[in-house]
Amino acid sequence: MMHRTLLPLFIAALLVFQIQPVTAASNQTIEHIVIIWLKQPGNVNAQDKIIKASQELKAIPGVITLRSGKMVPSQRKVVDSSYDIALIVSFINRAALDAYLVHPVHVNLLEKTMKPLIKKIKVYDLK
Repeated sequence: MMHRTLLPLFIAALLVFQIQPVTAASNQTIEHIVIIWLKQPGNVNAQDKIIKASQELKAIPGVITLRSGKMVPSQRKVVDSSYDIALIVSFINRAALDAYLVHPVHVNLLEKTMKPLIKKIKVYDLK
């Protein structure tokens, strides 16, 4: 009989302790937004190469999600349609972003794949 009474309490305790770390971590999440202009604007092969290669960044510890894609043209004046590619990388916290910046996978991708193709890059980090 005691087991039936303790089981719901145990399950409730597990739920509470699982929810709290997720909530706390979400306050520390960092979004790393990278906007890329190519040396050859609109070069589909270069765009595809960078987008495909960027998927390797998902393997870096601390990366929650990574999205990459091509600019969507717009006639709206408020929309910047001058860039080629954007990446959005979500990190568990600031320390994960800092570690990512010097991680060999990131450094290698930047030096060997991206820099030869990129004219300009802008980065926005937010929490």
